[in-house]
Amino acid sequence: MSVGVLSTSGIDRCVALLGEDLTAYIAGAASVTEFHRWRADRGRVAEMGGRLRGAVEVADAFARANRLGAAAGWLREVGAAGMAGRSPARMLREATEDTVKRVLDAAERFTRRARS
Repeated sequence: MSVGVLSTSGIDRCVALLGEDLTAYIAGAASVTEFHRWRADRGRVAEMGGRLRGAVEVADAFARANRLGAAAGWLREVGAAGMAGRSPARMLREATEDTVKRVLDAAERFTRRARS
């Protein structure tokens, strides 16, 4: 898994999968309006792309389990990825290679349990 950049079409996909508000939050924007401004700035697209790649990977894990509708709620749930006081969305917003892997692993475990 990589915390590399995400293309503009990948950002569009994240918005389609998780909604604009949650995508803007994970991207690091203070508001949806700021998120829209950032999308016009190549430097910002590269910066937020690393954060959003993890969000798309989480959404894909939920989609594979036929639970895509639960992804946004899970990302907002404090403690869902095993970090007390922090939601998976916040962990992705603060993205490091370790936190993205931790969130994705927790999403995979959650969706496996949901399938059982």
